[in-house]
Amino acid sequence: MIDEFAKDNLHGRLRRDRKALLWKLDGLSEYDARRPLTA
Repeated sequence: MIDEFAKDNLHGRLRRDRKALLWKLDGLSEYDARRPLTA
């Protein structure tokens, strides 16, 4: 079972990373945000 500290730490990191990702995607067109980067 995961302890409360680890759970809070993980949720905090996920929230921080989600915020950073949304900041990086802000202003991109729908195509640019979703286009595949592989051939």
